[in-house]
Amino acid sequence: MIYPKAIIRLDNLKNNVKYLKSISNGSILMPVVKANAYGHGVIEISKELYKSGIKCVCVATILEVIELLNAKIGLDVLHLGKLCYDSLSKYSNKHVILTINSIEDINQINLYAKNNNKKFRCHIKVDTGMNRMGCKPGDFKDIYAAALNSESIFLEAVYSHLACSDDVTSNHNIFQLKIFEEIISFIKDDCIKLHLLSSGGLFNYNDYFYDLVRPGISIYGVSPLRKINHNLKPVMELKAPVVLFKNILRGEKVGYGCTYIAESDINIAIVQLGYADGLNKNFEIDGTVFVNDKEYPIVGRISMDLFAINCYDDNLNLKDEVTIWGGDSQKTRLEYISNKHNLLPYIYLTNLSNRVKRIYVEK
Repeated sequence: MIYPKAIIRLDNLKNNVKYLKSISNGSILMPVVKANAYGHGVIEISKELYKSGIKCVCVATILEVIELLNAKIGLDVLHLGKLCYDSLSKYSNKHVILTINSIEDINQINLYAKNNNKKFRCHIKVDTGMNRMGCKPGDFKDIYAAALNSESIFLEAVYSHLACSDDVTSNHNIFQLKIFEEIISFIKDDCIKLHLLSSGGLFNYNDYFYDLVRPGISIYGVSPLRKINHNLKPVMELKAPVVLFKNILRGEKVGYGCTYIAESDINIAIVQLGYADGLNKNFEIDGTVFVNDKEYPIVGRISMDLFAINCYDDNLNLKDEVTIWGGDSQKTRLEYISNKHNLLPYIYLTNLSNRVKRIYVEK
């Protein structure tokens, strides 16, 4: 069969978990598996994380919570997003932890629990300066007290999120760290855990590991610091087959818009992968791919299902597999590719569509 595929290296996932544990100073890892585990396949990745000793993972939406519950893996699931009042029955599951962002969240929990005799595991999120989710620092004391006084809430943790964790020179990080330290000075119960750091903070702020850390992209073998960390092993290798060869004469055009005009006679190979599969159109600009460790330039536009490469006079074969990213080469690492195209590596992984077959391997 002819189709693009993402080879998911579970041995590399295990390596990354082990490495991140080794640098976390005893803090517990709660990997982020939102957005289909950053394109890697949330169920298979979560199963492997569970086998690797992970107890809790983080997601962004209630649908992601439900998907993991239905899979019955045994993991706890922290919902980082907005509490869905019409789905409170899902949050009462013993494996689900919800985030409190406002006093109204507590009111809704108490109202539901009053009629249903339920208890909810909760974390409070504090907005220390990102101005996204979380309560304002000035509201924290009231929310904290209300959570402690509620018979329906088992408060397990308080957390926040750094806006610039991947930039160790950012003064805004210092500002947020100070606010978070002020917040936790109100917490007198040693049983309440604290967490702040995602992947960037894990590498940049080892004085602030607290009890838990939330690594995201680093779990999948990509450094958040835009430079390659060889201790992290790419979990995904995106590959696509060559499906056709053509001889292009000098002056002939290739692809939509006729943006590429051959300056000499060339040979091209057509590759079965396009933007409907998640290939970013920035690859049109000085983009390259690899076949058998040799680099080939993309010519013309990326179309919905296909793209073309200049294959020179090399003896490529039908169904030869082209590596777009991942694998062992430095130039196929997403840190290198994202810097080249001035995009975040997250975009490449999470845009991968379901047309790309995920194939899970141990080695």
